[in-house]
Amino acid sequence: PVGAAKVAAGDINITLNALGTVTPLRNVTVSAQISGQLLEVKFKEGQKVQQGDVLAEIDSRPYQAALMQAEGALARDQALLANSKIDLERYQTLFKQDSIAKQQLDSQDSLVHQYEGTVKSDQAQIQTAKVNLTYTKINAPVGGRVGLRMIDPGNNVQNGGGIIVITQLSPIDVLFTLAEDSLPPVLKKMHSGTPLVVDVYDRSGQTKLQTGVLASLDNQIDTATGTVKAKAEFANADESLFPNQFVNVRM
Repeated sequence: PVGAAKVAAGDINITLNALGTVTPLRNVTVSAQISGQLLEVKFKEGQKVQQGDVLAEIDSRPYQAALMQAEGALARDQALLANSKIDLERYQTLFKQDSIAKQQLDSQDSLVHQYEGTVKSDQAQIQTAKVNLTYTKINAPVGGRVGLRMIDPGNNVQNGGGIIVITQLSPIDVLFTLAEDSLPPVLKKMHSGTPLVVDVYDRSGQTKLQTGVLASLDNQIDTATGTVKAKAEFANADESLFPNQFVNVRM
């Protein structure tokens, strides 16, 4: 049997095959920015969080006390500054009347500047205490899915100590390599503004997982392998692509 069909002009898709690894857009380790006792963890392992959500809370009492102490020092030094300015005005009047020496006036003027510097230092201490107080609540820097927590409530955390890892799953990237011989037609297609469609399949290469587009290419060829790294982006609304998953790529 012979099948017949009309001859027609059309495009023949040239497919490039590669091995790829699923890579999240962001993979952030959330760490404590101050030291203290971890009072509460406000997330469940594996849940989705939004940017700005409170993830954990550190005991704020020491930092609240430090803020009050800094505010008290500022009030004291502001009072000393005000009193020294009054004395300076009095000394200026006496100096004009030739009742005091110039050295005494200069000393009082220096004392005023000294208290002004002290007040600025106190204000900086207050700002530092306020910032540390905000750090007692640990917020999610990005939205995504949290992993397994690294520390339990009740433990003391140190500055920089990890608490949880947040992985952004949607959208998500797939990192793969292209042979340098395939680079010229790919670049030509990219420069024309036409998106290059990329399909990813499971390890067996039989089940299609998702369809995305080529997002970017690396800026140099690896001379050891003769390949260039490429990255494709996928919406991953159903989260069928998982970070570090092995996939087969067809572009």
